[in-house]
Amino acid sequence: LIYKSKIVNAVLSTGEIIDIFDCIKSMRLIKQSLNQKDTTSPLLYKDSETLIDNKLLEKHILDCIDLNGDVKDNATRELLNIRNDIREKTNRLRSRFEKLLKEFSQDDLTSEDFITIKEGRFVVPLKVSHKRKISGIIHGTSQTGSTVFIEPSEIVYLNNDISLLMNEEKKEIYKILSNLTSEISIDANQILNSIEIVANFDSLNARALYSLEFGGIKPIISKDNYIQLVNLKHPLLVSSKGLKHVIPLTIEFTNTTRGHLISGPNAGGKTVALKSIGLGLLMALSGIYPIGQVVTNFRRIYSSIGDNQSIQNDLSTFSSQLMQLKEIIDFSDNKSLILIDEIGSGTDPQEGAALAEGILDTFLETNSFFIVTTHQSSLKTYALNKEEISNASLEFDAKKLKPTYKFLGGIPGNSYAFVLAESIGINKLVLERAKSYLGDKHSELESSINILQEYKAENEQLNKELWSKKLLAEKLQAEYEEKIKEIKLKKAQILADARTNAQDILKNANALVENTVREIKEKSKPIQDVKKYFAKEAEKFEAKIKPKKNKKDIAEIFSVGESVKLNDSESLGIIMDFFDNQKQALVDFNGVRFKVQTNELLKANYKKSAEQITQILIQNDLPEFQLKGTSKLDLRGKRADEAIAEIDIALSDAILGNIDYISVIHGKGTGALRQAIHFYLKDHPSVTSFNLGDISEGGSGITIVYL
Repeated sequence: LIYKSKIVNAVLSTGEIIDIFDCIKSMRLIKQSLNQKDTTSPLLYKDSETLIDNKLLEKHILDCIDLNGDVKDNATRELLNIRNDIREKTNRLRSRFEKLLKEFSQDDLTSEDFITIKEGRFVVPLKVSHKRKISGIIHGTSQTGSTVFIEPSEIVYLNNDISLLMNEEKKEIYKILSNLTSEISIDANQILNSIEIVANFDSLNARALYSLEFGGIKPIISKDNYIQLVNLKHPLLVSSKGLKHVIPLTIEFTNTTRGHLISGPNAGGKTVALKSIGLGLLMALSGIYPIGQVVTNFRRIYSSIGDNQSIQNDLSTFSSQLMQLKEIIDFSDNKSLILIDEIGSGTDPQEGAALAEGILDTFLETNSFFIVTTHQSSLKTYALNKEEISNASLEFDAKKLKPTYKFLGGIPGNSYAFVLAESIGINKLVLERAKSYLGDKHSELESSINILQEYKAENEQLNKELWSKKLLAEKLQAEYEEKIKEIKLKKAQILADARTNAQDILKNANALVENTVREIKEKSKPIQDVKKYFAKEAEKFEAKIKPKKNKKDIAEIFSVGESVKLNDSESLGIIMDFFDNQKQALVDFNGVRFKVQTNELLKANYKKSAEQITQILIQNDLPEFQLKGTSKLDLRGKRADEAIAEIDIALSDAILGNIDYISVIHGKGTGALRQAIHFYLKDHPSVTSFNLGDISEGGSGITIVYL
């Protein structure tokens, strides 16, 4: 409509003008709202400054047109006069017409007793048999043909006057709308610019609402050549299945690991994983919070996903992929991320695999980041021999014959073609014959992959159990630290009370001595009585300062398997072993073992047998806490995941060892390792703050972590 207003002699309708009025009014209100947020939202405020704010144009539109889209009578003086004349002549015509209609009805000439308007003129509905009894102009007949509509001659001049006035009204309305259209066209460019700004505001609002609804996480856009995706989820899957029902994936690209080769069975989730990664990065680079943690730099993303065969253009599946790969090879560089689904498929497997290897070599030479999916076993072996390429797969439950959709980094996947074929009932003899053509090497590879996947699953389970025990240990440690604080406070209070008592005893003793000396000098009492009194009071002082026997001063004898508890604690433990001539005991507290001084233990009421103790040792096969840690950790040359695992252990040891801070040496390099470490430390519950070291400590090559 705005472009239409810019056309010479173009005239907008009343409805179109009202639409424009709503638009420019909304823009004015948005500008007015953002004018109050110049400090809280400075960028939005800056963009809103150029929004149209033309109250005069709004007033002119409202003065001429009501919100129903009708031109108002008082839009101009001429229109008001014309409409007054129309109303006056219409009333006169109606009055005269009603008299005629009454006369015709009495003579039974009319078929209906009401006024009718045909083509803007007042007419009388007469029975067709009486059409020649009245002088006038016939304006048509009814559908049945039984009624004719006649304009009586005596009212023709009044109808003519009204028709002329209506034409004048149309001309005046056209003039009003033409003026308003011209007024709109003057501000057309500013309105169009405002529409762009408000569309951007609408987009920002939509992105923000999307992030709030689906739990989007603000991405980190860095300058380093590094990509990290943690617990990323496909946005469409989240929208359709819900956040809790989508399996996330975690993947990382570095200067040393630039490519990932994903393998696994059909319908296992390889393509969805590929799309999740691409969409997550595109969302992050488009100002949309992805559903997962994303760290990336600005980069172009190329993809070859899906079957683009075309009969019309003589393109097969393989040739269409080749065309896409040609464009990717021609335009990709070290600032690219390349996504290829089923690389080298659709042709001879050996030739397709060889071509794929050549393409991946080219990507490595250009330092591009890439992810490809495949079923080719030779490509899995190729990736194992390339340090820069990591094998990956989507987990498949071979027992239930169902994919779990869990992303497994570092391990290739099997296609499970024979397993799936057997599950749908293909003859076993056929399968045995087919397997004989595979050869031993292929079987060994598939078997090795199965073993690797089993080991990884076991490792993840053990890792979960270790984390659970670690959390329990941290809880116990917090309890013991709280007890230590209480003991220290009690100790301070006892010392303070002891000092006060000592001062009172000393004061009273001095008074006793002085009083005794005075009495001896004055000889107010016999010397024997004075001696007896002095000896009696001295005994009282001695009783006050003599330490009371504590229960712990009496040595207790413990034995292995005995139930004990710490002083001032109700946590029960079992003695597992003794050290240093029974001065120290190894005690199991709810699956976590500590070395404790035996004089800090109290006996409980029961004892476990040797078999029960052995079972505890098997179930809780963890080393006892030594309560020690290191204040310096050197991670130079480590990968991000290895470094973070070592930091986690170092932080736990430092907390147990009561160390206030540790120095993490990561080196300067590209800064990718430093950024990954900082990203991990930022949300660690035990870290209060961290910062880079000063020049003397190592500058940007070292991070000081405070606990």
